[in-house]
Amino acid sequence: MNSDQNTAPVNAAITIRRMDLREEDRGPLTRLAERDTKDPLDGPVLGVEVEGRLLAAISIADGRTVADPFNRTRELTELLKARAAQIRRRGRKHARRRGHPAVAGGPAGTIATLPRWG
Repeated sequence: MNSDQNTAPVNAAITIRRMDLREEDRGPLTRLAERDTKDPLDGPVLGVEVEGRLLAAISIADGRTVADPFNRTRELTELLKARAAQIRRRGRKHARRRGHPAVAGGPAGTIATLPRWG
């Protein structure tokens, strides 16, 4: 961070990653929620770190967010919302594919023999 604690440098390293997969992420997520005076996020969670410091997080399932109120996080939160929306759309798209029958009306994954043309 630069001399102004609330502003990240222009070339700061920003990382967006899943925050619910590792036990060591629970503490930072809980502290972030406490700082924002909100309940901790449940389920799949994305977090954004600036220079290794967690500043905002979003629940992929319900879109709830928590962010550090002592830093400028509006843009980071919008970035998380956009990424979470992409993940939700991708999940729905894959779920639709799995539910559709394969070619020739058989269950997905089966080999279908089609009649020859001509």
